[in-house]
Amino acid sequence: MKNIHRLASRDWIGLTIVLVGFGLRLRQYLVNRSLWLDEAMLTNNILARDFAGLFHPLDNDQGAPVGFLLVQKLVTLALGDSEYALRLVPFLAGVLALALMFLLARKISNAFAGNLALALFAISPALIYYASEVKQYSSDVAIALALILLFLKTHTVTASPKGEAASLPDQGLLRATSFDYASLRSGSRPRNDEAIFAFLGALVIWFSHPALFVIAALGLTLFAQAVREKDKRQIAALLLVALAWALSLAALYFVNLRQLSTHQFFLDYWRAGFVPRDASAFAWLVNSLRTPFADLLGLQLPYLVSGLLFLLGMIGLTRRLPRFGLFLLLIFFLALFASFLTFYPFAGRMILFLVPIFCLFLAEGVDFLPDLTGSWKPVRSLVFLALSAALLFSPLSLAYENVTAPKMREHIRPTMETLRENLRDGDAVYVYYWAEHAVRFYAPKYEMDISTFLIGADHHDQPTLYRLELDALRGRGRVWFLFSHIYEEGGFNERDYILDYLNSIGELKREYRQPGTSVFLYLYDLK
Repeated sequence: MKNIHRLASRDWIGLTIVLVGFGLRLRQYLVNRSLWLDEAMLTNNILARDFAGLFHPLDNDQGAPVGFLLVQKLVTLALGDSEYALRLVPFLAGVLALALMFLLARKISNAFAGNLALALFAISPALIYYASEVKQYSSDVAIALALILLFLKTHTVTASPKGEAASLPDQGLLRATSFDYASLRSGSRPRNDEAIFAFLGALVIWFSHPALFVIAALGLTLFAQAVREKDKRQIAALLLVALAWALSLAALYFVNLRQLSTHQFFLDYWRAGFVPRDASAFAWLVNSLRTPFADLLGLQLPYLVSGLLFLLGMIGLTRRLPRFGLFLLLIFFLALFASFLTFYPFAGRMILFLVPIFCLFLAEGVDFLPDLTGSWKPVRSLVFLALSAALLFSPLSLAYENVTAPKMREHIRPTMETLRENLRDGDAVYVYYWAEHAVRFYAPKYEMDISTFLIGADHHDQPTLYRLELDALRGRGRVWFLFSHIYEEGGFNERDYILDYLNSIGELKREYRQPGTSVFLYLYDLK
């Protein structure tokens, strides 16, 4: 209770922001939309395999950390395969990430910048969404934040006079929530500290692939500090830690990463996320740093403004907290280097784990820019408030829109229920190929046997082949056609193409679409 009374005003503001972020994530979770294509494909792998089977390459071009798959399997065995159960781990990871971001912002930033970074994090549309998806990206963020906080406990963080008060780690609430890893950098540390450190690093990469970049940056900075201080004992200990990490990484590569890093589908799908090995690399980098601002943070500021704030924040934070700033930059560099080697794409949801760093740099940039306007306090305050409002307006608008009208694009349950209620003996059901995986998950729940359905093939590169599939159904009086996740390229839409041909060979008897979704059901007479 004493710690509650010692909360500073910035802590109350921060906790309020955390509460808002929690509400947004809870709202997304409770919407309980149907599994969409990617979720269904991964879930079908988890449900169809035993624990040993999850160590093998997944079907349908899916990939995920083995540890995440094993946890998901445990959850389904304990709680069943409802959407709530399947999304429970990502949801809890999203909530944990909020708490960790609160601690991180409180440790390294002043009140204004810390709460702005926390607000950007709390209302990030990507973080809200992925906290309620059967994928590993939400846990990637939580693990990355935990490792960044571990950095602060294994390094002596020094600050310039301007930032000293903001960077004292154990004030207010934090005094009650601090962990003491200081023995890792002192000569009197217990012998088992290095063993714990080695175990943690070796373990987390099995649960989060991008955790490798954070743990590598942590190890490299610790090693550099030990070399600078000429601490032979720590150098030897860290080399043993690195050996444990390398052995774990080698095992992970053999079991999991080898298949992913050479999988042609992943290489093709994420091709734009790999650093070009020619003169276009700089233009690629500039463009690749543009998309996270809009896609992950929901910002609608001109790129020149957001990019400038990011750059200023990077400079300001690194100048104020050199070791910490360089540590964050090293994480970025390692992720880009992996992209250059075509090991890991620097794009989209794959770099969601970097969102905390984006938030910190942007907020630090907003805090740093008013200093350039002079020392007159009213001007500095006005600039800060204007920039903060500009940053938060768009993601707040998106958050409000999602609360009032959640996106339900591939919400297939109502369509499956309609099909079950109207399906008669002798009816044929044609399932569009991208709808197969969601139908395969939901059909048993609606007491339908998917083995009796006709699963369409993928002919997007030769659309005329669809006509052969449809011609095989001629002569049937009742044929249902179910579409979801429809392929569309330029002006070509596969659903429209198929329907145009069906209208030429048969008669549409009924159509159904749940409002707000992109799932379609049609009944045709093809006699």
